Amino acid sequence: MKNKLRRMLKATESESSVNPASTVQTDTTEEQAAWIAQGGDILTFEEEWIVRIDHRYPLEGKHGHRSYAEVFESLQLPHPPLALDVPLEQVIFFDTETTGLKGTGTTIFLLGFARFEQGSLLMRQYFLPHPHYEAALYHHFLHDIGDDVRFVTYNGKSFDWPQIKTRHVFVRERVPRLPKVGHLDLLHVCRRIFKGLYDSYRLTRMEERIGFERTDDLPGFLAPMHYFQYVEHQNPMIMNGVLEHHLHDCLTLVSLYDECNRLVTHRQEATSQIRENIAVWLADLGIHEQSAEHFGQADELTDAGWLRQGFLYKKLGNYDQAKVCFEKSESYEGFVELAKWAEHIAKQPGVAYDYTEQAKRLLEQRQLLASRRERLFAELDHRSQRLQRKCHQ
Repeated sequence: MKNKLRRMLKATESESSVNPASTVQTDTTEEQAAWIAQGGDILTFEEEWIVRIDHRYPLEGKHGHRSYAEVFESLQLPHPPLALDVPLEQVIFFDTETTGLKGTGTTIFLLGFARFEQGSLLMRQYFLPHPHYEAALYHHFLHDIGDDVRFVTYNGKSFDWPQIKTRHVFVRERVPRLPKVGHLDLLHVCRRIFKGLYDSYRLTRMEERIGFERTDDLPGFLAPMHYFQYVEHQNPMIMNGVLEHHLHDCLTLVSLYDECNRLVTHRQEATSQIRENIAVWLADLGIHEQSAEHFGQADELTDAGWLRQGFLYKKLGNYDQAKVCFEKSESYEGFVELAKWAEHIAKQPGVAYDYTEQAKRLLEQRQLLASRRERLFAELDHRSQRLQRKCHQ
């Protein structure tokens, strides 16, 4: 215990030389000593203090069936949809635990991140022991992450980062400003890549993709209750389950990033459905060549997939392949595109008329609002009449 205290004081003195606002606490309360005994470090700021807990993992370590070395490799490969345009040390896999889901009364009591540094993976957690010590929490967190970072989160764009910005307002006169932040939200990535394959996109469900299964995990919705109990009793053991749950959340982001990256960069085999999903996503992002590659590697496509591939080839000016895709889509939209091709490119109004009539038959099978159905049929009738006139010229 004494050796641990000496190491803690030495580390705090070192921080103070870089950061004068941090103060060295020479005497330790019973609550702080309990945290030190559990491997935590006590960081002070003005009259406040927080707990910082570090874990280091060798690159040979794994979370699920992914080694950290594989993720380290993924972060350095070109992959436009998942690109993170900063040095490796500035990419942080980030998550928070809060006392609620929204509102100015919601407090972030635990935040942390995993990042690669010094040839290993560092997992760092910041715990707020008392709600009115937020200045210390944000002071040390912002000081550690630097001025330009890229967050990898799960629903972080909609929840975690907005919560940090909200809470930062209350202490912004005392702590560093928020850094320049880029953001890759893996929730949106997973919804695009695995569309139609899961009924839920909760992070714990996505852990099936990386081969990780939690045992005796504390459900996230119980975390606020445990925190309130801690504030009342100041016993660090109350928070053990929450800390472990949060740690696994961050490490899952590390492995899940590699899982998604490998699918997008063709370094991992994927089902036709996943290939189609990735191809559509890349097409939406304007990454046309890679989109065509993924479409080409899918053994089967849905009708919607054939349609999207047809639009892609049309954009690329490959009308022969676009024509094949539109025919295979067996859709109203596909045959409208075929009618346009036959009329304006092939200069075959008779063929265009036949395609338009086929589009009408397919439109009859669609479940649509009456007003939209009426408008679409009117457009097709107008096209048919124009093509009939062209045929008789």
